[in-house]
Amino acid sequence: MGLFELFGKKSVVGPSAYSLSCSIHPFRIAAYKNDAVDLEVDLQNTADKELLTSVVVEVKKPLALDQTGLTNTREVRLGPLQPGERKKLKIAVYSTPRVQPDSYDVRIFAIEHYRDYGHVMNEVKKTLVLRAA
Repeated sequence: MGLFELFGKKSVVGPSAYSLSCSIHPFRIAAYKNDAVDLEVDLQNTADKELLTSVVVEVKKPLALDQTGLTNTREVRLGPLQPGERKKLKIAVYSTPRVQPDSYDVRIFAIEHYRDYGHVMNEVKKTLVLRAA
């Protein structure tokens, strides 16, 4: 072990602070017309301390998170989650007449913040595939 290895950066891999499970109902969205499906997010704090938490959902165009078709990212600030506390969210994902039959990724991030929502300490991410037909 050299002198420079003593003060260098080290990766920290620990157990996940959150248990994140997601599902989409119904399983597919209609192509070429306005339609919506529900993204159900179930988040639990598995750490032994209180965590300041937010959930971010991202979709690619032509899908959207509002009826106008303009918003592709949505953040839901949950506040501090106590150890073992569980939150359930339901977020609508909308299609527009520009949606073609294909598979689209829906990305969900559960983010642990440090003191305020501007600083990120840790995150858990999950990607779901939404089929348009």
